[in-house]
Order: sequence, then C-alpha cells, then structure tokens
Amino acid sequence: MRGLAVLSSVTLLAACGGGGGGGSDGPDLTLDNDNLAEQTVEVGPESDVRGILGLYDDVDYGSELIVEVQDILATQSGGVSGTTDCDGGGTATVTYAGADDNSDETWTLQGCVVNTSGFGAVTLNGDYRYVDTLTETSIKGFETYNINGQVQSGEGAEQLLMRGRVDFDYSGTEDSARFIDTISVFELKIGERYVAVTDGETRLIFNGSEAEYSNKAKLIGSAIGGYIQLTTPVVVEFVEGQECPVAGVFRVASNGTAEIRFGTSTGGTGVVAIWIDNQLVESYDNCSEIGVVPAL
Repeated sequence: MRGLAVLSSVTLLAACGGGGGGGSDGPDLTLDNDNLAEQTVEVGPESDVRGILGLYDDVDYGSELIVEVQDILATQSGGVSGTTDCDGGGTATVTYAGADDNSDETWTLQGCVVNTSGFGAVTLNGDYRYVDTLTETSIKGFETYNINGQVQSGEGAEQLLMRGRVDFDYSGTEDSARFIDTISVFELKIGERYVAVTDGETRLIFNGSEAEYSNKAKLIGSAIGGYIQLTTPVVVEFVEGQECPVAGVFRVASNGTAEIRFGTSTGGTGVVAIWIDNQLVESYDNCSEIGVVPAL
C-alpha cells in the first residue's frame, strides 16, 4: 500500500536502538479499543526494539494481504463492471467509472472468500475504492478502505478490520520527480494485533543528482503498547555517489526522543550520529552499520 511508506524510518531507528512518542488530539480512531493512541512508550538505549520491529511487521503483513487480495479480485472481475462470485463463496461487485486514462473503481464485498497463497482463506465484507487522475507528467489519487472479515490462520479464524484513506501525488519530468504519500487515518486490526497511522506524510523529491526525503506520522500499535511520533526536523539530503546522506535528521519521540543525524547535521560528531534525549550516544564513519542505503 502506497501510504505505508511512512514506516520506513521506524525500521531504521529501531536498528539503532531508538523508539518513542508523545500524546495529542488527533483524527478519530474507531478500532483503538485499548486507547493506545494516548499511551507513551519509553525511548532510550533500553527501548523495546523488538516491539518497534513488530509494529512494522504488522503493517507489512496487512499490506501484503491487501495487495494479494486486490490482485485476485481484479483478475476475477476481468476489468468489467458487475457482480462476480468469489472463488470461495460470496460475491464481489465492482463498478469501473473512470474515463479515458483516469481510474475510479469501487468494490463492494459480501461474504467474499478469497483463497490466498500467503494467508489462507480470507473472508471480506465492506467497501474499497481506488481513484486516480493522470496527466502526461503526474498521477494523483486516493484509496479508501472500510472492510471487515476474517483471516484463516493456523490458530483458527482471526477477525480482520480495516478502515482509512491513503492519498498519493506523484509527478515528474525528464530530470526531476516528486512522490508524496499522505494518510489522515489508517487502522488495521487482525486478531489481537492493532496498528494505526495518523497524520502521515512522506515526501521524496529527486532533482538531477540530488534527492530529499522527509516524513511525519503518528504510529500506534499493540506491538509497542502505545504510540511513537515520527518526524524529520531537518530534511534528509542525498547526493549521487555518496553512501550516506549529506544532511538531515530522523526523529522518533514519545516518552523521550531518539534521533539519527547525518552529515552536516551531526555537528561534527561523525558521518552518522545517534542522539537520545539530546545526548550523543554513538557515532559512525559510514552508514553501513545502520542499514542506510543511497537514494541515488
């Protein structure tokens, strides 16, 4: 799913021993039964790295499930509006309303059972919509989800709930490109696992031999028992041929803060530096030890 790119820096910070968040009023969450959006988690050298990675894994699991189900249903419909029988029972009704090269498709699922290769039998009810508008140099649009059902796991059936909206805005010319993904609210619950993204935005801008990356999001999940806040207070800058970013700061905040600082943003403490609660805890002469890969 496009919008879930906001999670990329979670893995990066987790690998460096950081994690965290801070409470605030935000978009309405309807699946957060344990009020995790108001629970801070510890950020520091002893942070629960496994929990942060588990948060990422839960989103990745949901993303892969969505993609596989979409591919199967699209193949079954044959690209034609109407109602089709799902391969394991139930129905899927699709309306293709787009004109020219623009897309506008709405799916209504009623007890639709899809036999997936990676997740077993998945039963779905509810609605999904995808809209895009194309020009010669851009594509922008959105996806909305309001789905309930169940996933057949090794332990038996797990309840599946999914709601939210993902927006995307991509454009480019011969020597430049811009990718923007935004999420107001996206929630996913599978069994006892819950994860949500609110107020999310990821930007990746290419201009010749340079690139800039920034993101922000509030990530909430049962894997960490609360939430973390992601920001890039200094845009992360890449230059072609350089292994590490030449500047920029990734920050995770909750009960405390953890940062990865790059290049000129380290204040001379190394090519990459890890700061926790505004204290330098570790520095590196290259990016390989923290898993950063060049954007160019």
